Amino acid sequence: MITVDDFGFHPCDPTDRSWTETLFVIFSVPEAGISGNLYTLARPNLGICHSSIEIHKGMCFHPWQIHHNDAQMHLVCPDKFDDFTLENGLSFKAHNARDSEFSYNSLDGKCQLKLSFEAVCDPFDPHDPDQVPSLGKGTVAGYDGWNNGHMESKGRIRGSLTLRGKTYAVDCVDGMDKSWGPRRDWGNKGATWVQIDLGEGLSAFLVLGLSFENKEVRYGPFNYGFLAIGGERVPIVSASMTAQRSDMLVTRADVRFEDDQGNEYHARGTTIAAGPWYNFNPSSAAFQTLMRWESGTRVGYSHIADFAGLSYLSEGMSDNFANELDQ
Repeated sequence: MITVDDFGFHPCDPTDRSWTETLFVIFSVPEAGISGNLYTLARPNLGICHSSIEIHKGMCFHPWQIHHNDAQMHLVCPDKFDDFTLENGLSFKAHNARDSEFSYNSLDGKCQLKLSFEAVCDPFDPHDPDQVPSLGKGTVAGYDGWNNGHMESKGRIRGSLTLRGKTYAVDCVDGMDKSWGPRRDWGNKGATWVQIDLGEGLSAFLVLGLSFENKEVRYGPFNYGFLAIGGERVPIVSASMTAQRSDMLVTRADVRFEDDQGNEYHARGTTIAAGPWYNFNPSSAAFQTLMRWESGTRVGYSHIADFAGLSYLSEGMSDNFANELDQ
């Protein structure tokens, strides 16, 4: 069971230089087509951390189109991870296992954020057999960050964003996660992190594998996930997803999933904002898309984030020039 203590630094071997703890939250202003995230990766045994704040509006295909991109490496690691302020202007405080707050004031004064996160159900532990009916599906091939200590939470995010002199109200339902454990990232795998909001107290979270076939992205297998229904968390036992894309950015998605009671769901998503996120980790890239989800008469807004190690991405998508070198 996830508790407020899991937001702090966990006990570890002080000689393990690979020990890593991360914190990530994603948010949006759907009516303005704005998508953003806040990310921190700390290596307490090295005394350093990396933090990235990324905000974009509409479709952005290249890094220079992102509207606010603040990624700073080798910041001083905070003494605590459940209540900290970093040198880049990002602050976080966990009030309990479900409720927390973030704030950010960019060093150049062009961006300010103040967000509260209120979970819509209890946080999810993918390594708890009571929460994942088939625990064998609770691992993500090649990803230490998801296969060691891990928490996923879905919540209502409220607050304000001021960017380049204009202020927006933030009120969305989306995801936050926390990870901890030994971590040696070298960019050899991929996975997708899917948040589905359908309004009226119904939302879902899914993790599926990601692979390439003839330079096309394929999703699967389903690893784990849950539904939040009226404040209760319900296990998802199977899921599938297909998508259309422009370059690596999803433009449309079709997701089907089933809960542990045999109830089946079908959601269709259309992208209203998207951008490549190249600087949350030197070994990887993410392709973040804000979706307008529909299922029957239900409508909501939340994100897909496709994660791919750079080595894995090159292997699946780059042209093969080996034959040219041999000629």
